[in-house]
Amino acid sequence: MKNYIKIIGLFTLTILFVSCSDFLEEDVETFFTEDQVFSTEDGLEAAVNGIYQSFSAGAYHGSSIHGLVAPVSGKFYSNQGASQDATSLNCLPNNTWITRLWPQMYATINVSNTLISNIQNSELANRDIALGQAYFIRAITYFDLVRYFGGVPLITEPVTIEELNFPRNTKEAVYTQIITDLELAKQLLPEPGEYFPDRPVKTAANAILAKVYLTQASETNDMALWQLAYNEAIQVYGQYSLVPTYAELFDPSIENTSESIFEIQYAANGAVRNSDVIRMYTPKELYNYTTFGRVRPNKEVYDQHVNQYPNDPRIDVTFLADSYTKVSGANVNLYPTQINGNDGFTVLKKYLEPDFNGTATNRNFLKLRYADVLLMLAEITNELNGPTAEAYGYVNEVLARARNTVAGPTTEPADFTGLSQDEFRTRIMRERQYEMLGENHEWFDTRRRGYEYFLEEVIEAHNNFPNLGNKDFTYPVSVKNMLLPIPSTEISNNSEISQADQNPGY
Repeated sequence: MKNYIKIIGLFTLTILFVSCSDFLEEDVETFFTEDQVFSTEDGLEAAVNGIYQSFSAGAYHGSSIHGLVAPVSGKFYSNQGASQDATSLNCLPNNTWITRLWPQMYATINVSNTLISNIQNSELANRDIALGQAYFIRAITYFDLVRYFGGVPLITEPVTIEELNFPRNTKEAVYTQIITDLELAKQLLPEPGEYFPDRPVKTAANAILAKVYLTQASETNDMALWQLAYNEAIQVYGQYSLVPTYAELFDPSIENTSESIFEIQYAANGAVRNSDVIRMYTPKELYNYTTFGRVRPNKEVYDQHVNQYPNDPRIDVTFLADSYTKVSGANVNLYPTQINGNDGFTVLKKYLEPDFNGTATNRNFLKLRYADVLLMLAEITNELNGPTAEAYGYVNEVLARARNTVAGPTTEPADFTGLSQDEFRTRIMRERQYEMLGENHEWFDTRRRGYEYFLEEVIEAHNNFPNLGNKDFTYPVSVKNMLLPIPSTEISNNSEISQADQNPGY
């Protein structure tokens, strides 16, 4: 069952975004007072839907994370002019995507704050589940914010547009709030199987909290944090299962599978654009509808996977390489057949959809799936105890599924075995790329191990790649790319933030 998000205005704060034909538009109007919304179970459920609507909106998950975060991660190329600064890792504070992403994330937080504020003392039967989801979404949004921008304004009460002047808090304070919210979500969310199959439950909060502790531990190598990460992730182990084949994960007719921990739900609604994921990644004229085909995996990303596992079935699921045929019958060469021009890159194949109507999609977006948790458990266990049988077991579950195809099992990717702790550490990070490329993990995974790791894994791997073409940028060697810039609009409009508060290098 897909719980279709109702597009309904709920709160007194109206958020208006700049209109542009290339981006999704968001115009939230008020139809009901807060007292009316929060006085009935149906109204409360509509309010929860409003949180997910904001979370999934174009300026956040529907478009911005693809147009901005994918290329600025250093793992993707974009041919869009508005993304050129991000693609070259010279992102500007006035980048169009940044000035949309930041306010939409805070709009999502404000919708969550409004629900939390209004139902603390509610006696409605669905109060706990609704409150748990509000804490869960607020935590995830702050978790994204703190990883993108560092310390950010911490707002936990509903505000109006006249009250949006808040100073930056420390990164530590933001993480404290994230952990507090997830602990509350764990208490309030139902157990697996006790709610809509397309909404997060208690184990989703465990999984995100494990990722929070893992991120902090990666930065500090604090063994106590690695242990906390393990304690949360192990609660999720066995509560979900990998789908039989990797290809099934990206079949547009299959959603909310046994592997899905948190899946952002999209539903086509006439001519209303709801997600640009298909338009962003699908090359022009592959199908009989208009697409952008803007965002492509970097050449070294493709070669890394092919060189590691030449016969990995995931390669064909992840990449469209060599060439494709347009609907007109014309042939288009792609990398590695050619290296120059906009088509001198492979295509990310995960989001291709022959039956897309050209505007709106039913395709969901996987924010968190069970394979991610297994890879986290493998990484955590290796950090705590070295490459033990337990650590190998988690990653090898993922590799065993990768080998499984409808035509029968393959020999690659082979199980991890015989690695030192350092070798395991290096391989598990690359394994995350092979398994989850294009699923919005690249920025986070390339930064959380520190600048030296980012320098080697992103900057040097790209700049020293022998097959760079005439559309490839040379990445700057700069620590500034560990964070995104605070948007220029925020510095201009927020009296509590000045240019002195901007992230280093911007």
